[in-house]
Amino acid sequence: MPISSLLESDPDVHPVQRERPHSDALMATILDHLNEQTVISLDTLVCLMPQYTWNQIFHRVDQLARCNRLVHRRHRFEYILFSTHFVA
Repeated sequence: MPISSLLESDPDVHPVQRERPHSDALMATILDHLNEQTVISLDTLVCLMPQYTWNQIFHRVDQLARCNRLVHRRHRFEYILFSTHFVA
């Protein structure tokens, strides 16, 4: 199946939701950790999920940030993730 047919199949479905099921599990796990802690560093998140690589986690975090499901900021040499429910 060509990728263009996937993109045209349902315009209401965000591209992140069209990915493979294991990526949905990873995104759900990231959001669960973030909802529990509200603020967490990327390095801590990576330590909490040793079954995934740093690249896999960062890629999903980036996708979640692009669809406003979380906020990430760089503080010096560290990425900090914030839940969208976090009040500064």
